[in-house]
Amino acid sequence: MILGDNYITYIKKLKKEELINIINDYNSLRKIYGGIKIEIKKDKKDTIVEKIVDNIGNYLKYIIMSLDLEDYNILKHLMTKKVDNDYLLENRNFINYLISKGILIQEQDLVIHKDIKLMINNLLKDKEIITYIKKWDRIYKLVDGVIIAYGVVDRKYFDIIVSGIMDKELIIPKIEFYYKKEYKIDSKKIVSTKLSNKKRIDSYLKNKKYKYFPNKDYALMGNSLYHHNIKSYKKFIKMLKSNYVFRNKDIEFVDKFIVIPYLYISLNEEDMAKQNLEETVTKYFEFKGDKLKNKMLSEIMKIRDEFPLWEYRGFSKMEVKNEE
Repeated sequence: MILGDNYITYIKKLKKEELINIINDYNSLRKIYGGIKIEIKKDKKDTIVEKIVDNIGNYLKYIIMSLDLEDYNILKHLMTKKVDNDYLLENRNFINYLISKGILIQEQDLVIHKDIKLMINNLLKDKEIITYIKKWDRIYKLVDGVIIAYGVVDRKYFDIIVSGIMDKELIIPKIEFYYKKEYKIDSKKIVSTKLSNKKRIDSYLKNKKYKYFPNKDYALMGNSLYHHNIKSYKKFIKMLKSNYVFRNKDIEFVDKFIVIPYLYISLNEEDMAKQNLEETVTKYFEFKGDKLKNKMLSEIMKIRDEFPLWEYRGFSKMEVKNEE
């Protein structure tokens, strides 16, 4: 990543439509964070450029305050001189987001203008902003957890879930702007992007018997840590330690490549999830025969039996079976 001249030299080259997109983003953000709406109805291009330059400090602040903690830390690293091509490739989604907001510029090289970099560095050091990002990171994860638990949630029930959160009225506007969300929001519901069948969505919504979770459990789901408290998961880890040289640090590896993809990512595709699970287990573990492999697959699948399911509105298979 290289340093460019002052930001105004860049935005003067943009088309009027591109400048309007920046203004629209600013106006969306100022509804959340305060500030006066920028009116540009009959303005010429040079006037729009001036208005962007006059408000660029607040625009950058609002963008940064909309990030989760992971992206805050990536942005912090991007502002150092220790950024190689592998790091840029690894974090391309976030970089593309910054490009779409006119903060980074993709030319032959990735460019950040020197005045923008200075402003970003100052904002990243602001303790109030850091505290704010950490607070909203927990809320982003909580909302992710709600979707992991239910797949689709009625807005009225969602309002009950977040009723005890300070600034709860900002949650919907904030998550609407959150580029990493894997759900869609309308006036009646919040729906996972993995759900597309209208009949299925409607059938879930008609079932109002949601399982109650404390907010800390939704946050654990959003952070892909909820399964650590499941008995079958603890038994699975114990089995690994009995059959392999397996240390606690290896738990992160097993979570990342086996358990989390099976439990959290494949919530809506049971058969495909099982197939992918077997392929992944075979890839990362050595077996002398099928006995241990089948036992391992069985133990992992038992974890899913204790995990929240959409069709049961957050209840697990085991809970439903025990009710019968």
